[in-house]
Amino acid sequence: MSTENKESKTDAKQGGGNFTTYGETLAANFDRFVQLFLDDIRTKYNFPDSAINRLDQLLHYTCLGGKCYRGGLVLNTVKHLCQRNGSPPNEEQKQQAMACAWAIEALQACFLVADDVMDASSTRRGKPCWYKIPEVQLDAVNDSLILESFVFFLVKHAFGSNMAMYCAMYDLYRETSFQTQLGQMLDLTSQPQGVKDPALLTNFTLENYTRIITYKTAFYSFYLPIAAGLIICGCPPETFAIARDICIQLGVKFQIQDDFLDCFGDFDILGKIGTDIKDHKLTWLCAMALSLFSAEQRQEFERHYGHEGKEDEDAVRALYEAVDLPNLYLTQEQESFDSISSSIASHAEAVPPAVFREILDKIHLRQK
Repeated sequence: MSTENKESKTDAKQGGGNFTTYGETLAANFDRFVQLFLDDIRTKYNFPDSAINRLDQLLHYTCLGGKCYRGGLVLNTVKHLCQRNGSPPNEEQKQQAMACAWAIEALQACFLVADDVMDASSTRRGKPCWYKIPEVQLDAVNDSLILESFVFFLVKHAFGSNMAMYCAMYDLYRETSFQTQLGQMLDLTSQPQGVKDPALLTNFTLENYTRIITYKTAFYSFYLPIAAGLIICGCPPETFAIARDICIQLGVKFQIQDDFLDCFGDFDILGKIGTDIKDHKLTWLCAMALSLFSAEQRQEFERHYGHEGKEDEDAVRALYEAVDLPNLYLTQEQESFDSISSSIASHAEAVPPAVFREILDKIHLRQK
């Protein structure tokens, strides 16, 4: 193993560059943005305190407690782009980056609230899902829309005085939100509601899987925060295409990790219970296994995949282990790390490598 890879693994275990610091910085600014949002609603719509308190609870419960990868990636991008230009971010850029960071974290919360309802999940970030709170339940559907409105409130707050930047940033968030919704649709319709037919497994290919996660994960988790930083720093159009390609690679890596952790991760670390097996999801594990199974193993898999019993989940995990998926996962982790590292290095003149390196080092071999 190269020295670079050893250092990257160490960084991943120890917190990865500045993302811990970014998380602390983001947390310190959250209440300010929430208060701006609540004051706007109270003043503009004359809402009562009971409604304002409900919104305050929603925002704090759903937006906090995550890893802040996405928000930190905005701050990281602006910092390194400004350093490339020879000076630190000015105060306006700092405030714009902070607003964009929380807009992305709020968009993530919007998606998670809806996703937990659709997947009938029970826990999120070590506590009950928002819809699992007795006084919330399916009111969470409307709450997810309010979270999306908070996103665009923050975008307007930060960029409303500069029409060109506001339009560019609004279009970026709106398109990314739509791309993610389309990816979620592809994911959900790959396994129609109430149907757990083994015949569906013929469509569980790596090609279809990659298409889903490109739209469901890569754009909003990686391209959105980096592209936001590019807009804030006034970067030329060609840098966006470069960022898009590298971010798709990062997104694929990230989602494969999520799939593996859903099945083999530690609940005490993850804070959530995996549901992919019982939900009959198209995952990297499933697609890989189907390409490796013998006829007998496939029949056994079809008997258990998509069922909720613990014995079914254990049987599927045993089949995954029988075709050596845990080791194949570690192999692709290193191969994806090397491939992304090469892409970053080849475009170093256009985009500072640290824009991508810090998040790559952070997620490589992650355990949560």
